[in-house]
Amino acid sequence: MSGGNFRACLSGAVAAITTVAMSACQNAGDLFPSLGTGPNFEAKLQPAGGSTLTGAAIVRAYDGGVMVTMNFNGRGPGGYRAAIHANGNCKSYNGFGAGPPWAPPGVTIVTPIIYKNDDSASLVARFPGYRMEGPDGVVGRSVVIHSGTSGSLEAEPSVPNNRIGCGVIGVPQSLFTE
Repeated sequence: MSGGNFRACLSGAVAAITTVAMSACQNAGDLFPSLGTGPNFEAKLQPAGGSTLTGAAIVRAYDGGVMVTMNFNGRGPGGYRAAIHANGNCKSYNGFGAGPPWAPPGVTIVTPIIYKNDDSASLVARFPGYRMEGPDGVVGRSVVIHSGTSGSLEAEPSVPNNRIGCGVIGVPQSLFTE
C-alpha cells in the first residue's frame, strides 16, 4: 500500500471509529465533557452532484446553540463550507431536495469553512442560537457540504451546483444491528 493510500485509509478509519464511539454514547459528555451535553444526533453524509464524498456529522446541544462535529472523505484538497438546510431530504442527485440554507427565525445562517490538505477533513463548529428539537430545531433537517469557500448556497432542480454531500439529521443508527 502506498503512503498516500495508507494515510487515506488511516484517516478514514479514525473518522469511522470516532463516529461509532460518539454514536454509541447517549451523551457527548461521555467522550468529550467540554463539548456539550444531551443526546447526540447524526447525519450520515452521502455524495451529491456526482462527488464521492462520504462521512458523518454528529450534532449535540451546547449552552447557547448546537455544536456539529463533521468528518468526511472522498474530496481532494481545497476549501469547503457546511450549512444546515431546511429540508431533511438528500434524495436528489444535486442536493436540491435539502432546500435552502436554514436558521431559526431571528438567527443568522452559519456556514463554517473547512480547509483540507488531503483526502479527509474534520471540523467542530458552533451554531449559536440554533436548537436541537422542536419546530425550529435542527433534527429532521439536512447538513450539506458545499465545494468552495464562497458563492451561492442555493440550488435549482436538475442543475449542477456546489452541493457535494448531504445527510439528514436524526437518531444515530447502529452499525451493529441484528
